[in-house]
Amino acid sequence: MKTYTHLVFDIDGTLLNTEMAVLHSLQWALQQHGIARSVEQLRFALGIPGKDALVRFDLDHPEQVLRQWDAKYIEYLQEGTIFDGIVPLLQTLRKHRVACGVITSKTQIELAQDFQALGLQPYFDVIITADDTQKHKPDGEPMRMYLKRSGAEAAETIYIGDADYDLQCAHHAGCDSALAVWGRSDRPSTQPTWTLHQVSDVLKLAGLDWDCLDRTSNQ
Repeated sequence: MKTYTHLVFDIDGTLLNTEMAVLHSLQWALQQHGIARSVEQLRFALGIPGKDALVRFDLDHPEQVLRQWDAKYIEYLQEGTIFDGIVPLLQTLRKHRVACGVITSKTQIELAQDFQALGLQPYFDVIITADDTQKHKPDGEPMRMYLKRSGAEAAETIYIGDADYDLQCAHHAGCDSALAVWGRSDRPSTQPTWTLHQVSDVLKLAGLDWDCLDRTSNQ
């Protein structure tokens, strides 16, 4: 497996298990405006900015629905957890001075609601949110912004995510991608460079092995 100097992570479905919190809160917000959809019908909304998801519905006031969705999401956050093994992984990568970043479709406000609140932000040197670019995943602009801010080369950078949009974002920017299988049960239509079956597999991307893993954390 190729070794990379910059590991860039998606958040939802990769670092955080927030899928149900996102979908149930969106389902509730739409119901307030007379739109009934099953959770399965709303899965398209995972991994893209909320305002982009809402344009698919006939809403008179999408900005109001977005506010309601965000507010309800906070209530549902108890459904969201850090995936097992993520904290020891990040501690190990930090210990070995591996550059780590984040590219997310969350806004800065949304980032603070869960990611920062769970204490994950200090592990990452560069974080690109939906507020930082005009275009979003699957476009390559978020990754190009990461490369610009970090000073990394595309050839030494890999994006780790659970969704087609993550893989496409990486490819459009000339970067490799890795599919986080622990974050999804089905296969994406986009072919990743690598497939990671468990969290500890990320270590291989940095040229590390299982023996390096920091197991002092309870998570």
